[in-house]
Order: sequence, then structure tokens, then C-alpha cells
Amino acid sequence: MSRKILIAFCAILFFTSNLAMAQFTITNSLRTNDTDGLRIGDNATLTAATGVDPNGSGWLRLTNSTGNQKGFMYVATPFGTGLGVTADFEYLTWRNTADTTYHGADGFSVYLFNGTVTDANFRLGGYGGSLGYATFSNPVTAGLTGGYVGIGFDEYGNYSVASEGRNGGTNAASPNAVVLRGPTALTNSNPYLTRTELGSREGTANDIRARNEIDYNTATTTRPAPDFFYRRFQIYVTKTGADYLVTVRWRKQNETTFTNILSYTMNGTTYPLPASLKLGFVASTGGGYNFHEIRNILLTTPGNIRVDSRSDTALLCNDTGSTEVTFKIEVTNDTAATLNSIDVTNQIQDAVGNLLDPAKFKITSLSTTGFTSSTLPTATFPTNSVTGKVGLAPNTSGIITIKGNYFKRSIPTNQNFKSVSTVNTNEVTDIDTTNNSATTIINVRKCNILTNPSMPSYNK
Repeated sequence: MSRKILIAFCAILFFTSNLAMAQFTITNSLRTNDTDGLRIGDNATLTAATGVDPNGSGWLRLTNSTGNQKGFMYVATPFGTGLGVTADFEYLTWRNTADTTYHGADGFSVYLFNGTVTDANFRLGGYGGSLGYATFSNPVTAGLTGGYVGIGFDEYGNYSVASEGRNGGTNAASPNAVVLRGPTALTNSNPYLTRTELGSREGTANDIRARNEIDYNTATTTRPAPDFFYRRFQIYVTKTGADYLVTVRWRKQNETTFTNILSYTMNGTTYPLPASLKLGFVASTGGGYNFHEIRNILLTTPGNIRVDSRSDTALLCNDTGSTEVTFKIEVTNDTAATLNSIDVTNQIQDAVGNLLDPAKFKITSLSTTGFTSSTLPTATFPTNSVTGKVGLAPNTSGIITIKGNYFKRSIPTNQNFKSVSTVNTNEVTDIDTTNNSATTIINVRKCNILTNPSMPSYNK
């Protein structure tokens, strides 16, 4: 082999190796009692493991709705950042007793930190207004080990304030705000970068805190229903020339599209992106308090097509009549191109992957929203397999809603069935296919072990 051919061959190997390492999809519903791959500390718990919720219907509860709590979790698996990163999750902050003094506090942060940081040398930043990420003065606390960016979801408003040892920021509290602080360093650690204040800013700081923006402010003995309060965030870190653009979007109850609420360009020379990152969550309470809960984490690469799958049912009673189950399949075109021909397939399968007989589960309806076009069937479903093509405008998502009936005792108790969705397209080069399929599992149980047989399902 000539030297030129050898060099070219090695270059191809290097490129494909790095591309493969950059492709990743990490999902964790946090609905089960499975802690594999998670690092959970302080007051944080999985509610499905503690018995607060049925297995398959839980949340990651970072704090209880009591004062002076703190809790954290991070995903132990690092992911490559060569193609950027997208983090998608749902959260809920609420309380079961009134807090007329502080109106809920303090908040939580999502942190991205260097993937080479080990469990042994991982340390959080300061709690309280530093939301577990930034520096703190009492006691003196450095920023989170290897922190690259800490996105604070600040209920009370101190994360953006230049006090208590935090580096830069505002003079006054900024409640109901999403705030960015930068990397941990020996000097100039976790600098204040920017913020977006959410909702009406009329009245006093306490008037703002009392509004339903980041947290739900009506005391309730059960979680507020998604129709009343729902929050889902997407965080993008994408390469723009030599720099990195951090974008935060959210979707609220009864909305089908995401709204951009914050964008900030991090100078690539000042803040170079590590080769790999890990992601975590941390929350704290003080005089004010909330339950801070997270579920349905999706970590993947931006700039391609992907699919996500969820259901409003996790566990079915096997001795009742037919039960309607709803699946929602979200297809995303995360590219700058208009796509008119995205292939979509959905199958309702048994536990081992066989197409489920309509005598056990039968699709009854299919509807779509958000797509520019669709050839998916909407009326006749001879089998539990549907295929078609959908169109999406650039950087948008569409939702396919499939409803069907599960017939009692058609699947043995303590087994399950699942919805499996796949997407593909030839219109663009999809450089990461790890997020082109999604599965939602429905467990079949005896009713006498259920506290609520109709709770949201979990994804794999």
C-alpha cells in the first residue's frame, strides 16, 4: 500500500470513528425503579422506587415539598459532543402545602459537565440561590466539578444575582427566569451569561413569584394534571462557526409547538466545548419549598430527524373490560430543510416483537397535527401496523395520535405489549440514526396491585 493511500485510509477511519462516537441517543424515562446508569444523591429519589408512585408511573423527585432540601441526579454515561447536543425533558414543580411567604423556592438547574469527571471527583456547586451549580459563599463552595453550562430554572430569583459568592449578575432578584451561568474554573468561575424573564413582570417580586410560570402555585394534594400545568424543555448546544449557540425552548399545557425563550452564543475560544459531556439535574429548597420532579429525559444530537413515543397509560387491569390506550408519536425535523417524504411506521407488538393480533389490541383511530402533509391511514386498520409518509417544515415537530382498545385477559398477567415507531428519509443525510426509533411499553397487571391503573407510560 502506498503512503498516500495509507494516509487517506487512516483519515477515513479517523473520520468514521469520530462520527460513530458522536452519534448517540440516551433515554431514561425516570418512571421506573431502575437506577442503573444513574447517580442519585442527597434527598433525590425515584418515586417508583419509594412507593410514592406505581412502577412505570414515577418521577425523579429531586426535593420534597419541605424546607431546606437538596437533591441531584446525573446520567453516568458520557456522550460525544462532535455534532452538538440536544437535551429534552419534562418537569413539574408543585407543592402540597401553601407557601404564602416565598411562593415556592428555590428552583432547579440542568447542568452539562465534562464527561471525563468520575463519580469519585464529582462535586456539586452551592445550594440555595446557586441551584447546585454555581459558586457559593456560606459555606464557601466551588462551582460544580467540570461544569460547562448551568441552566437555572429559577423560581425565587437569586440564581442571577451577584451575591453569596456568585460571579456576576444582577443587583436584584429575578424570579420566574431561565438563567445561564458558564464553566467552572479556578478563577472567574461560573460567570453570569444571560437570562430570560418569563411571564408578566407587573407588581412586586412576590407578585411575580406567585404566578404559574416555572412552578405551579396552587397547593394541591396530587400533582396538577397536564391540562392545567405542563412544562417540557429542550436545550440545544450547536456549533456556529468557532462558537457554540445555547438555545432553550419550552412547551406548555395545550401547546403543540415549542417556543424559543433564550439564545446565547458562547465564545468557542473562551468556552471550548469538551469532547464529551454528562448531564444532570439538581434542585434545592430553603424557607420556600416545592416538589421538584423530572421525567422523560432524551439526550441526542441536533440537526437530523428523530422520533419520540409516549402514552397516557402505563399499567392495565387485566380483569376489566376493553380499555382504550392512546399513543402519541412525535416526529421531529431538526434540520433547515423542508421535508416532504419522511417514512413513518408504527406497530403494536407483543413483548418479543411479533405484530399483535387485533383480537388482543385493535387500533381504532389515528390523527395527526403539526405536519404539512400525511398519507397515514385515518379510518381503516385491518392490522396493528400503520405506514405512511409525512411532511414537516424546517425545525418543527408533528404528533401522530393512535388510539386503540386492549381486550381483557388477551395477554397474560405480568406481561406487556408495546408501540414501536420508526422514521427515515432520503431527502437529507441523517448522520445520526440512533434516534430514528422509539418504543413505549404497556404493562398488564392485576388491579389489586395498582393504585392508579391509568398513569402515563414509560419509554425505552
